[in-house]
Amino acid sequence: MSELTGKRALVTGASSGIGAAIAHELAAHGVDLVLTARRRDALEAVAAACTAKGVRADVITADLGLPGAASALWATARATGPIDILINNAGFGYFRAFSGADWQRDAELLQLNITSLVELSRRFIDDRPGDRPGDRPGDRPPPAAPRRAYLVNVASIGAYQSVPNMALYASSKAFVRNFTEALHDELRGSPISATCICPGGTKTAFHEAAAAGNYSWIANASMMSAQAVARATIRAMRKGQRNILPGLPTKLAAWSVRLLTRRIASWFAGRILGKPRTTALPARSAA
Repeated sequence: MSELTGKRALVTGASSGIGAAIAHELAAHGVDLVLTARRRDALEAVAAACTAKGVRADVITADLGLPGAASALWATARATGPIDILINNAGFGYFRAFSGADWQRDAELLQLNITSLVELSRRFIDDRPGDRPGDRPGDRPPPAAPRRAYLVNVASIGAYQSVPNMALYASSKAFVRNFTEALHDELRGSPISATCICPGGTKTAFHEAAAAGNYSWIANASMMSAQAVARATIRAMRKGQRNILPGLPTKLAAWSVRLLTRRIASWFAGRILGKPRTTALPARSAA
């Protein structure tokens, strides 16, 4: 029996890709689930598959790209029980020059990739008075064994350098990486751990939603499956690791950046990803 058995997890962006794979991995460890994304039909399909593994899986539709959505999501999820594991996986990007997208899409990206992630992280940590370093004795609940809690924020290999044609996405993931690593250090010695996941290219619907996919052969050859990323994520979470880069190509890419100037690293990122498609960006509501 896993030490995760009986815990309850909130997974954002759980309708497909890495989020859905993480939900399946948690279910295999006996974790009850609260799954959220915008597409209810896809969420219910993931929930049904997880329920078949013997856990409970609740579904909450939410668009975390909208102001106020994170607050409403947390209130709904928390109303039916404690959240022991928070997986902030929801996010999106676009593979275009910054001038090729409008402000509404940029505002949604910042809200989803940064603001909602920070708010959910805040609510998750604030839900545990007495478990955090620096809390006063009077803040502590009645004596009991502390309940281990896990925060996982999904960033990207793009957090390690600037990325032409994904300028805002990569910058938002650099924020997620720095934020989560700092939280990990602040929470050391407490029952709460914070882990940042920085996947490289992964075979998911992200690329279609970003109107991407016209990548170089190197980018396509180094793609990992969502299942492999999910397994690495849960292993790192259980160990309380600070940051992981799933897969050897991802590790090599992050390591090589240390040997280059920032200008050259950015140039290489542009060359590896290739050129953006000439087709129009899909509406985010259709993603």
